[in-house]
Amino acid sequence: MASFADDPRHQKLVSVLVPLLRRTCPPGAGGYGGSYELRLASSEAEDLGGLLLIRSAMRKAAKELGWSKLETYGTGTGSVALVGVIDKREIPQEFSDVVESHKLARMRDAAEAVSQAMTSGFGRAVRDGANLRAQEFRAAYDAAATP
Repeated sequence: MASFADDPRHQKLVSVLVPLLRRTCPPGAGGYGGSYELRLASSEAEDLGGLLLIRSAMRKAAKELGWSKLETYGTGTGSVALVGVIDKREIPQEFSDVVESHKLARMRDAAEAVSQAMTSGFGRAVRDGANLRAQEFRAAYDAAATP
């Protein structure tokens, strides 16, 4: 695997991703149960350094948060690039109900958005949805200083 440790784009991505990943952990879950998925135009992903560099930055940001067991993924298909990270640590019993409730609420929000779109013909933004996450990421990245 290529090392991106000295690449300033990698360092900038890590600094941007740490707070974004932290916010995906459910409140009251002790930092467990986080996941982050980013959907970008393929050209935008290449401008950021490519899928390998973005995945590496996600991995490093997650490890900085203590996600000692994690999964990353990334793929580019035509005009879209998809990259993400999932906290795969075993969730302590004291946080398991909070994490499970959070996952169910996110699935319910997504299902309601699809149902609304099917019924009315108009979709709505889903809390923590892909489009909002991409906008939030872009804003944070543009605002961050390059190391």
